Amino acid sequence: MAAFTEASLLDVWEAAHGLSGVRRALALAVAAGAEPAGVGDLAVGRRDEFLLALRERCFGTAFPCLVDCPSCGAELELELSSRDLRPSQVDSAPVLAVAGYEVEFRAVTSRDVLEATSRRALLERCVAGELPEAVLAALPEALAAADPQADVRIELDCAVCGHRWASPFDIAGYLWTELEARARRLLYDVHALALAYGWSEAEVLAVSPGRRRRYLELAGTVA
Repeated sequence: MAAFTEASLLDVWEAAHGLSGVRRALALAVAAGAEPAGVGDLAVGRRDEFLLALRERCFGTAFPCLVDCPSCGAELELELSSRDLRPSQVDSAPVLAVAGYEVEFRAVTSRDVLEATSRRALLERCVAGELPEAVLAALPEALAAADPQADVRIELDCAVCGHRWASPFDIAGYLWTELEARARRLLYDVHALALAYGWSEAEVLAVSPGRRRRYLELAGTVA
């Protein structure tokens, strides 16, 4: 799949800017190719697969990360790959057996998250009919197991104190942080070079990043 152009990246950023976390994730999934009419009803893990694909198109398959050890507070630097963030998928029609019940359930969708008014209501949307507390209590773990892409956790160990833990990875938040930083950098370049040379946005973005930096240096406007 072709990489995004800088102009396309700005379009994606503009479409998602100002939205809440879930709605922003949906907008990014649509930019990656998800159908707008049905994106809200995709399992969260399937939606996040689109976000991973978008991130690869925009920034590549390496994911540099900084993580604080929850035990000693040391800052750890690591680099993940796309493979690290794609857990094995499971049967799409899972069954939960607990307390004498066998309950079919489905994965959580973005629409569920947006419309549910409580944690219990969110769980009840994933099953048919009312269920006893024992079943509802076991459902979150079953949901995570059935849709592992929705709850990606990275096994880490601290090089300083030896502490080991599983750290959650939020592709929507990670991708948006990168898009926001890149978009603001591009907007600065357009603004500075428009003032210095009278170029349009399209003309600025048509210049390669390396040459653009040089023009900014010559204009004395490097941030």
